[in-house]
Amino acid sequence: MKRLIVLILAITVAGYSYGQKKPKINQAEKARSAGNLGEAKNIMDLAVEYEKLKDDGKTWYYRGLVYASLDTTKNPEYQNLANNPLKVAMESFAKADDLNKGDNEYYLTDDNGFPITKSQQISGLWAHYLNKGVESYNVKDYTSAYDYFQRTTLVLPEDTTGYIYSASVAQANEDYDNALKNQYYLINDLDYHTKDIYFTIIYLEGTKNEDNEKALEVIKKARAKFPNDLDLAKSEINALIKSERIDEARSELEMAIANEPDNPNLKFTLGVMYEEIGESQKAKEAYKSSIESDPEYLNSRYNLAVLSYNQAVEMIKEKNNLGITSADQKKAKEMQETINARLKEALPHWEKVDELQPNDRTTLETIQYIYVQLKLYDKAEAIETKLEALGGE
Repeated sequence: MKRLIVLILAITVAGYSYGQKKPKINQAEKARSAGNLGEAKNIMDLAVEYEKLKDDGKTWYYRGLVYASLDTTKNPEYQNLANNPLKVAMESFAKADDLNKGDNEYYLTDDNGFPITKSQQISGLWAHYLNKGVESYNVKDYTSAYDYFQRTTLVLPEDTTGYIYSASVAQANEDYDNALKNQYYLINDLDYHTKDIYFTIIYLEGTKNEDNEKALEVIKKARAKFPNDLDLAKSEINALIKSERIDEARSELEMAIANEPDNPNLKFTLGVMYEEIGESQKAKEAYKSSIESDPEYLNSRYNLAVLSYNQAVEMIKEKNNLGITSADQKKAKEMQETINARLKEALPHWEKVDELQPNDRTTLETIQYIYVQLKLYDKAEAIETKLEALGGE
C-alpha cells in the first residue's frame, strides 16, 4: 500500500512538471505595452525560473523592461507590486548583457517598425528620472528631487550628472551627509574634479561638520589637482591657522622649498601663509623669491602688487583724514613720500600682471590710479584709451 502511494505521488509530481506551461515572453511584452503590468510581471517572474528560458538573455531583457515600467507607472494598482523595481530592472538588464551571445543589441520595434535599442531605452529611462527630479526641485520638493536624481545614478552609474544634482539638492535640503556622499563619489570613484566640488566639500566638512582636519585633507587633495589656485592656497593656510599649526605649516613649506628650490608655487604658498598671519614683509620676500624662480608666475606677481598697493591705499586714507594744521600738513607731506614709495614698488608688478593677463579692467584701472597718484598723466591717458576700447563699464 505504501509503495502504491509513493508511486502515485511520483506520477503526480512528474505530471505537474511536464504539464507546466512554457511562459511566453512575447506575451509579457504585449501585456506590458498594453499597460497590464501585473500580467507582464507574473509571466516574467515565471520565465526567469523556467529551465529553457532562464539562460536566455532576451528573457532578462524583457524582465528589465517590465520592472522598469513598474517603477515609472502612474497606475496605483501596479505601484506596489515589487520592492525596488528599478534595482531589479537594472540587474535584469545587466544579466541580459552577460548572456548576450552575439554583437547585436536587444531592441523592440516601434509602431513604424523602427528599432528602439536597449541603450536608447535606458537613456530614456535616465531622462525620465532627471526630468522628474528637476520638476520636484523647481517646486522645492527636495526629498522627491533627491530620490529621482539618485535613480539616474542607478540607471547610468558612470554618468556624473545625477551625482552632481543629488549633491546640490541634498545641500539645499540641509542633508549634508548625502551631499558629501555624492561629492566624494564624484572625486573618488568617477575621477571627476572641479574646484566647485572641492570648495563645497571643504565648506561642508569645515563649517557644517566642524571637522577641520577632514577639510584640510580635502584641501591638500584639491591643491594637488589645482596647484596654482589662489583661493585653495588661502584655504589651506586658514585651515592650518584654525588648527593652530602655523609652525608646522611653515616648517613643511620651508622643507619642501629646500627640496625644490626653484618651485614658485611653494614659495607663493609660503607668502600666502605669512600674509594671513599679518607678517607682510616676510610675505613680500616670499613672493619676490617666487618671482625670481619664475618671472611669469602670475599669482605671486598679483599678490605682491596688491600687498604694496593696499599699504599705499591705507596710508592715503589716513592722510586724507588729517586736519589743516601745520603739524598735520607736515605729516601729510612725510606720508606722501612713503605712499609714493609703496606705489612705485607696486607699479612694475601691476604692469607685469597686465602683460601676463592683458585687458583686465580691474588691473588697468588700478594702474591708471597709480599713474595719477604719481602724476604720470600721459601714461594715465594711455590707460584711459585702453579702457575705452574695452567698452562695457
